[in-house]
Amino acid sequence: MIFYGINPMFEAIRSKTPPERLYFATGKEDNRRLTSLVRLAEQHGIPFEWRDRLDDLADGGNHQGVCARVGAMEEPLPDPPELGPRVIIFDGIMDPHNFGAALRVCEVFGFNRIIYHKGNSSGITPAVIKVSAGAIFHVHIYHANLNQAVRRLKDEGYAIYAMHARTESDIYTCEVPEKLCLVIGAEDKGVRHLIQRQADQLVHIPMRGRVDSLNVSCALSAALCELSRRSPWPEKVATTAAAEE
Repeated sequence: MIFYGINPMFEAIRSKTPPERLYFATGKEDNRRLTSLVRLAEQHGIPFEWRDRLDDLADGGNHQGVCARVGAMEEPLPDPPELGPRVIIFDGIMDPHNFGAALRVCEVFGFNRIIYHKGNSSGITPAVIKVSAGAIFHVHIYHANLNQAVRRLKDEGYAIYAMHARTESDIYTCEVPEKLCLVIGAEDKGVRHLIQRQADQLVHIPMRGRVDSLNVSCALSAALCELSRRSPWPEKVATTAAAEE
């Protein structure tokens, strides 16, 4: 896959899965941030070249003068014990900007194990990578049948919490179990009914204003911020992720 953008490129080079090759736009040799990327690529032994037509390589995306080729960024779902005590499921997030922003939120709060299904979501695209601001390079993304994944997690003792706008339990007062999988759905459809029925609890975010909804990344920010506040686990995960890199 070809991806692009200055911020994602910095994070990619420093990550556990650096790009295979970088491409810089001819004529931007004096750009300070691009020259910093060149030096960083040299330090990490990543090959690069200067090209005249990055617009074609980026398929019209806003490349900011740099593109890169990267290998596969998703993995099959491992055995649940390898996932750690916190897992996030994206159920049907089709919009690449929402998908990328949600990945950024997960990484910021230390929830770096994410499961999604290729058939009902945006999946990993150049736009997703750019919107994530490079956070995608610091998380683990697994593709799986979500119903089967939920069943496997339940069998391993995970509590399944599904975000739902109309339910009595809220994210601020619900119990935070030792092993938790939080499911968040798309803005228009929410979490699918089949997964809701498998969930141990439906939780919502209390709202005080006249507007009664949040976009996916904002809702996830509120939920993960509260879970982080009430659980010491995210700090441990951030340390582990840094060690892996």
